[in-house]
Amino acid sequence: MRPDLQGPLRLAGVYILFSSLWIFGSEHLLTLFVSEHDLAAELHWVQDLLFILLSTGLIFFVSYRDRQAQRQLLEELTHNSRLLQQTQRTAALGSWEYRNGFSWSDEALSLLGRNQDSQQCSVQHLLSWLHPAERASVQRALQALLEERTAMTVSARLLQPQQQHATWLMLRGEVDEQGRTLGTVQNISAQKRDESALRESEQRFRQLFEQTPRIAVQGYDRERRVIYWNQASTLLYGYAMHEVMGRRLEELIVPISARSKVASAINTWQLGGPPISAAEVQLQRKDGSLVWVYSSHLILRNSFDQQELYCVDIDLTELKKIDSELQLSESRYRSLVEHLGDAIFITDVDDQLSFLNPAWTQISGYPIHESLGSPLQRFIPELGQSSLRQRLQELRSGKLANLRLECQLLTRNGQARRVELHLHLSLPEHSLHGSLHDVHDRHQAQQLQKARNAVLDELLGLHPLRSILSGISQRLESLQPQMRASIMLLDEQQCLHVGAAPSLPDAYCQAIDGLQAALEVGSCGHAAASGELVIVEDLSQHPYWHDYQAIALAADLQACWSLPFKDDNGQVLGTFGIYYSQPTRPSAADIALVTEFTRLAGLAVQFSVTTVN
Repeated sequence: MRPDLQGPLRLAGVYILFSSLWIFGSEHLLTLFVSEHDLAAELHWVQDLLFILLSTGLIFFVSYRDRQAQRQLLEELTHNSRLLQQTQRTAALGSWEYRNGFSWSDEALSLLGRNQDSQQCSVQHLLSWLHPAERASVQRALQALLEERTAMTVSARLLQPQQQHATWLMLRGEVDEQGRTLGTVQNISAQKRDESALRESEQRFRQLFEQTPRIAVQGYDRERRVIYWNQASTLLYGYAMHEVMGRRLEELIVPISARSKVASAINTWQLGGPPISAAEVQLQRKDGSLVWVYSSHLILRNSFDQQELYCVDIDLTELKKIDSELQLSESRYRSLVEHLGDAIFITDVDDQLSFLNPAWTQISGYPIHESLGSPLQRFIPELGQSSLRQRLQELRSGKLANLRLECQLLTRNGQARRVELHLHLSLPEHSLHGSLHDVHDRHQAQQLQKARNAVLDELLGLHPLRSILSGISQRLESLQPQMRASIMLLDEQQCLHVGAAPSLPDAYCQAIDGLQAALEVGSCGHAAASGELVIVEDLSQHPYWHDYQAIALAADLQACWSLPFKDDNGQVLGTFGIYYSQPTRPSAADIALVTEFTRLAGLAVQFSVTTVN
């Protein structure tokens, strides 16, 4: 049934049904309930009037409902039309219909760059709007659509001589059930540009793999047969392309011992197992030699949804050679650093030690593991002085290229060793690299020679003996600040008297002045009596100091060793006593140093006696 007849026929049907029911129904009810003829005649008039009113109301209701349905349908069609137009504009899409010529929508004309005068045009007009290179393909597609009713999908460029960028259109068309030829036109310029960029990118990517000599790329099918082999693979493995096509991966470049394992791993991966991780491996060249490569792998699917394995191998021969040379160089450097006599160290940005070589333990006495993480100032307190802090700041800021100075290093046994400190700033981590050269023996020899020269000058200048002995003590204490020296002279009654003790308290000096030179009477008394070196590491526990412990501890003296000095005939002239503020045992170097100073003291005493006589 025609859609335009549905409304009227429905209205006529409703009216006929209502009229029939009213006529037969009202007559039957009137005959049933009214018997008088005059009353029945009057009611017939009322019956006709009601019929007119009710039928009019029914017709109005049915017409109004149809009109509402039409209005709603029209609004939906208008809304859908607007949505379609909006969609076409957003998608750069227009429509057309062909009836002995093209009829273009406004959107289509806009895409074609034409005005309303071109809304109706022929095939030849359309072809004249297109680029000459596209006309033949569009004409064939239109001919197949119009004559054979074959759906059309063809892309073409517009003829735009003045435009720098071409406008590409996609023409689609088909014949519907009513035999109408309809279609769309869409702007696909962005898609074409993207496709062109993608092709260029793929071309550059392919050229990259083809022309990069150290990146070997091979492609294999599901059976691990070669389907791609670039020039770098030929350079790396020695096979030309015609030698490898169709051959299996493991037959070409995998060592015999690993072939079954490699084939199994690839098959497992292709079946959904774990992928093969990128790693450094040794593969085999055509001549049988092995080569180190960094090999990574990936599985792709081709246009036939078939799996393809691609291997990207980077030749590590040069890197391995450089790495081997670097390791050898590092080994030599480490051996050199570990066997150097100088202590090598590195501090972090907080001036804490982060690296030490074995010479550190030899010089400082501290094990390396106990020293790492400690500030350098802990071992070299002089770095805390304001003048040195300023120079360190200048070094860190780049104002100084390096810093070199002599300072004292506090060793684990509490002694101070003279070292030459050399520092320089390492960028970019801003850490300090440095070295410590032990100059203790040289420094002591220099100071000892200065002391000899000073004593000789003072003797020749006939300075008082006590002044000379005090100078000797002070020079020794300047060399070893942890020592507190005393020189005691032996008289004819075998009693010891303080000749010099610049760093000892007066109360203690008064207590020991006149000490008897006898065995087991303090360190100095025993040394003067025996003529031998006496060492007391902890005087609070030693029997020689029983009578003098209280006064010694009150003076903060906890260790003492004494060395007698003698004349040319071997007679004891006095003793050289060395005190410490903590229990300590002297080193062989300490004893050797003090021995030299006892000779100076002996020389001074003998010269003084000779001068007096």
